[in-house]
Amino acid sequence: MKVDVAIIGAGPAGLTAAVEIARNGLSAAVIDEYYRPGGRLLGQYYEDPYAPADQRTWDGKKEADQLEEKARSLGVHIFMNVTVWAVSGKWRVDMAGGDLPAITSNVLLLATGSVEKALPVPGWTLPGVISVGAAQTFTNLHHVAVGKKVMMAGIDPLSLSVMIELKNAGVHVAGMALPPMSSVTGKNKTPLQTVERLQDVAGLAPNLLVRKLGKFALKRFPKLTASGLRFNLLKVNNVPIHLRKAIVKIEGEKNVEAVTLQSVSVDGKPAGKTESVEVDTVCLSNGLYPLIDLAQTAGCRLVDMPELGGTVPLHGPDMTTKVSGLFVAGNITGIEGAKVAMAQGRLAAASILQSLGKQAAITVDEAMTEVTNAREKAPLRFLPDIEEGRIKMNKIWEAESAHG
Repeated sequence: MKVDVAIIGAGPAGLTAAVEIARNGLSAAVIDEYYRPGGRLLGQYYEDPYAPADQRTWDGKKEADQLEEKARSLGVHIFMNVTVWAVSGKWRVDMAGGDLPAITSNVLLLATGSVEKALPVPGWTLPGVISVGAAQTFTNLHHVAVGKKVMMAGIDPLSLSVMIELKNAGVHVAGMALPPMSSVTGKNKTPLQTVERLQDVAGLAPNLLVRKLGKFALKRFPKLTASGLRFNLLKVNNVPIHLRKAIVKIEGEKNVEAVTLQSVSVDGKPAGKTESVEVDTVCLSNGLYPLIDLAQTAGCRLVDMPELGGTVPLHGPDMTTKVSGLFVAGNITGIEGAKVAMAQGRLAAASILQSLGKQAAITVDEAMTEVTNAREKAPLRFLPDIEEGRIKMNKIWEAESAHG
């Protein structure tokens, strides 16, 4: 099959780009290994206090269904349950798992998203231990309760938002605690650093006063707040947030039966007794990292950028790369929310249309403004230094562009 634009990834960025490209008269194909379009949209369901009153309930599955419907109505070819195993030339996309062995296109857009980081804890291979992303998908997409009594391991924007979703679905969440300090978690999971990160999710609080006071206290007095939280005063949706305790072991014979909590100091070092809490499920959360394998295969230069979530393709603010005909969008460029990914998908489409000499309904500059607005209105940030990372990436891009 030959199309104008091949898009790998049927998440919010890829689907939005496909809609925009098809709307402007070009043919597009979207390829994804999952069984249905939507990507991480499919598990999302939360209240966005910054959205207009009639749009505050963010239903990711509904958004995904609408994007898929728009794409198909515009003639976009969507291939699901298909694995892309190679990209080459300008461009050939080799696939496995479907009836079609390959697609060729003039332009390739990588919207491959992100994957969850592993969080090894003694006992983490027991049945009943799942990733926080899996918990979100089971709850919001499949409407399956992940357990009768759940403990969250890892306190970050993703786990906090999923915990709220679990509670809203009627799941009993016994609490949230820190992961144990290790070479995997690094040095950024201490109580003090976790308190500093909580200001990034204070916007999810349902009450305006709580949102404003929460951000103020967490930003101005993080050490004092972390010290005081040894008394377990903090609760979110009536769930205890154990900022001074770490999960050091998951207990059980044939499945999860309990977790061992260890009291820790402000800087994360063991500093007290242990206790056992009976649970039947543990959700592990250690963040996300960009999925960049195909960018590397396509010859795109990669940049190690912890502020963006890890190694990412070198790209410009308009979603272009240094490889002719190769564009990127969504979490492959840095870990952000679905609304930002959708805006990036539209921006990538505008850049693609411009590169092909086509008139688009939206200019690249207008689309870049939409991305900025989406970031400013995001209810939470997954990474604390995402703005710094974007600035650093743009400087590298400009420096390389100046040298041809």
